[in-house]
Amino acid sequence: MKEIVESYFEQRSLVNHQLASYNDCIPSSDGIMSRMDRIVRNIRIGTDEPVEDNDGGIIKLDVLDKEIVIRMKNIHLGRPTIKEANGAEHPATPMECRLRKLTYFSPVYLDFKIIDEDKPAPEIEERVHIGNLPIMVRSAQCNLHANHISHLCGDADRKLSPYTSTEDADRLKELLRRAGEDPLDPGGYFIINGTERVLISMEDLAPNRVTVEKNKKYAHETEVAKIFSQKDGVRKPLNIEKRRDGMLMVKIPSAGTTPIPVVLLMRALGMENDKEIFAAIAGPVEAMKYTVANINDVKDNEEYGVESSEEAMQWLEKKFAAGQQKEYREARIQNLLDKELLPHLGSSEDNREKKAIFLGRIVRQVLEMAITDRDPNDKDHYANKRVRLAGDLIEDLYRVSMQQLARDLKYQLERHHNRKRELRINACLRPDVLTQKIMHALATGNWVGGRSGVSQLLDRTTYLAALSHMRRVTSPLVRSQPHFEARDTSPDTLGSALPE
Repeated sequence: MKEIVESYFEQRSLVNHQLASYNDCIPSSDGIMSRMDRIVRNIRIGTDEPVEDNDGGIIKLDVLDKEIVIRMKNIHLGRPTIKEANGAEHPATPMECRLRKLTYFSPVYLDFKIIDEDKPAPEIEERVHIGNLPIMVRSAQCNLHANHISHLCGDADRKLSPYTSTEDADRLKELLRRAGEDPLDPGGYFIINGTERVLISMEDLAPNRVTVEKNKKYAHETEVAKIFSQKDGVRKPLNIEKRRDGMLMVKIPSAGTTPIPVVLLMRALGMENDKEIFAAIAGPVEAMKYTVANINDVKDNEEYGVESSEEAMQWLEKKFAAGQQKEYREARIQNLLDKELLPHLGSSEDNREKKAIFLGRIVRQVLEMAITDRDPNDKDHYANKRVRLAGDLIEDLYRVSMQQLARDLKYQLERHHNRKRELRINACLRPDVLTQKIMHALATGNWVGGRSGVSQLLDRTTYLAALSHMRRVTSPLVRSQPHFEARDTSPDTLGSALPE
């Protein structure tokens, strides 16, 4: 057993999870689409139209005389560099950044295409500098990585293989010492204005996973199923509750507080007849009476009186967009069903049947819990949680920063067009927008979404203190309340996650 553990840690440091997460987020040279690439390709500014081609993100300019569209894709990350006051550039090392109070970052480049309907061919601008991204020390993009360190120290540019060759391992240690680094330092942190900053991993409820629990708010217990549907960084919660009278109601908090009967929502999603609703819910025989009661109540109750998909849509329009014009009402309900309801299953009309079947599955779990008196899901169990590492946190920050850059670029291009100037991405794009947003978050710890303390000054008291700081996991629970159950050491995490 000792040999297995030793061989494992020969190839992986104790902060390998932070490095692997960051490497997964940034663009790589092996042709696999990274998370940053996906963010760029999903940008939609000035248009909501779904695009099926492979030309990347879209910025549509709001100009009167013609249609101008900007497409962007192929994000590329350069090597970490230092730019001097006289314009000279040279490869950066973490030690130089520490001593000179600089930030260890790489330039980010993007390919743009301007499609103007008055011009026969689109104008292409490649490798436009859009900003700088801080690089994690010892990550795949770092100059100290085994693949790049030979080039940094002026040797022949060759990749070292320290895990398979003892000669390469000794050479790597020698080159690290020459670069002013400790060979035992695991990396896993950033250098911002000369200070070492670490991103603290965060516990989070698992997205796209149904948890069923008992609601003890009232004198009578009710069963509630919850799911946080997440797609492209946007989270849309959904609650399904079985009331005391047996009615199953859905609440979509992002769309309003109005409860909707499950059967009515399934009809609106395209389930015309009762047989399809029965098949979607199914479950134990005892649950049938609840399903029948819900179907009959939606048909016979004067408040609803819904028997078809069309009637269900009209009821939703009346509830969520009363008094508005018909076009607006229809658009509002289309948006509710496609974008607000379970977006992880898709956001087009073709996915509605899938969503109706998924709602049936959630209802089945609620009814099974009500009938069999099953224990509710343990929210504090690690199977129902996810730990958000450095790569996930950088991804959130980059998504918001990139949206801000795209909106700023749209504004600048529209100004240039209105002044009858030639449109050039290089002239209109301001790289400081992206750089400053990312740098400010890493320097202060104030992250997107209102969280604070995400980035902290690395504790260098001892070697163990530094390792411990980079492996720390924080809980999003507020400290003012006791949360006894969440703070209990549960058997499933003993040995892997230690209580503070």
